[in-house]
Amino acid sequence: MLKMTYFSDIYFDYLSHSPYLSYLPYLPYFFVLILCIILPSYFFFYNKFFFAKKNLPPSSLEREIKEEDDISSSGGFVALLRKLHAKQGPVVLSKIPLANTISVVDTMIIKESLHNGDRPKDLFKFLEPIIGEDNLQIFDTERAQRFRKLTGSAFGNQILSNKFEGIRNIAIDLVSRWEKIFNTQENVIIKTQQECYEFSLRITAYIISDVQLQDLDFQEFRRAYDTILSNVYDRQFGISSDDKDFQNGFNFYHSILDKLIDTKNNIIKNGKDQENKDFLDILISENNPDTGEPFSYEMIKSFIGVYLTAGYHTTGVAIPFTLFSLTQYPDIQKKLHEEIDQILEGSLPTFEDLSKMHYLTQVIKESLRLHPPASFCARLFKSSNSFKLSLNEELPITPGTTILYPIPLYHENPEYFDDPLTFNPSRFSPENNKKIKQNAWCPFGFGARICPGEKMAMMDAKLLISLILQKFTLELAMKVEDVITEERFTNISKNDILVKLIPRNM
Repeated sequence: MLKMTYFSDIYFDYLSHSPYLSYLPYLPYFFVLILCIILPSYFFFYNKFFFAKKNLPPSSLEREIKEEDDISSSGGFVALLRKLHAKQGPVVLSKIPLANTISVVDTMIIKESLHNGDRPKDLFKFLEPIIGEDNLQIFDTERAQRFRKLTGSAFGNQILSNKFEGIRNIAIDLVSRWEKIFNTQENVIIKTQQECYEFSLRITAYIISDVQLQDLDFQEFRRAYDTILSNVYDRQFGISSDDKDFQNGFNFYHSILDKLIDTKNNIIKNGKDQENKDFLDILISENNPDTGEPFSYEMIKSFIGVYLTAGYHTTGVAIPFTLFSLTQYPDIQKKLHEEIDQILEGSLPTFEDLSKMHYLTQVIKESLRLHPPASFCARLFKSSNSFKLSLNEELPITPGTTILYPIPLYHENPEYFDDPLTFNPSRFSPENNKKIKQNAWCPFGFGARICPGEKMAMMDAKLLISLILQKFTLELAMKVEDVITEERFTNISKNDILVKLIPRNM
């Protein structure tokens, strides 16, 4: 109580001697000035210059700005680019949430970019926890060319032909597993994306290393791999994940890479024929073209990680989306049945048989057009350039500019593909294929950095799909509207793709 009295005495003593006391009689006039002049003027100018162009309530304006500029609310990065291209045309120069970056949908620009293999490092930085800081994704043009020259034969026809029997056995194992389910249940519904991820992982590991780890739980490896990929992908957008799950997955993933490399080292030491070297053979036995010295152990792990990631996700999503398309077009599925039956005559497919399946090639290409696994390509331009666009306009490029090439937007462009949203394999028939503009179809990228595993991916897809259709007719076992493409590390089906298998009466 004494303290309060003391405080009050000081307070009122202050007021009685304050120089501001003389302004008290004018306070009512200040309130009138604020209420009648200042606030109305504020609202007038605010509405005139802020809302006049939009004529929308504040919440709608905020929502529009957010939808236009924000990746997550747009539904993904490509969805955002689709909006921006719809407003700005073939070249997007503004509102991309990346520094010094533009987006272009023009085959002329791809043609101009074919020899440029430089990539923006920041765009692939999120992958560093998996493949290291100095990784193949960010090699410059010359370095990438030297590496491709060294390892290119590992994905050529000779290696694929030599390994075909082992590859086919992996595919047969999967289809046989599905057939056995009919022994216990009448209706068999397959989560095709989940199953094809495991198939693709097995195939990729075998092709790049020639090692089949019989004791490896590939389902566990796939789960661990998906955990760390999802985690590093989310972190670039500020989305946190379970650190414990990430660390466990990370440790398991690297333990498998160690096992692959150690097993391969033992095979080489025991005198394996080195005439036809696979990818891991080359990394272990050849020198780094940049240094002239053997590749370091960590660098070998990095390369294996890059190729596992690329191979695993390409066919892992390409095959399920192809199967989905076949469920929607029974006439196309029937035509494929006829081609496969005619070529195979009830036998297992050979490496040569796959090259005869021309209609299957068209079907897979059309599926890759409508459902490309990759979202975009990117090139970094280190010096000034001026590119000619299709409309005879010039596109000036300043040093340090990154150009994005959003693959889905090329594939759905009516200037390049008639009726682009319709599944039509005949557009890739020999007579129609020549009409497609060069570089308009680019699911594997283009130019100096085109995917070296394109032949491998097409072979894997043709092999497994031919084995599946040899045995089954396919029906979709979920609502079409639930087949939703989600942009993650690759473009996946958010709810998987459920397919009902119906044994064929042959």
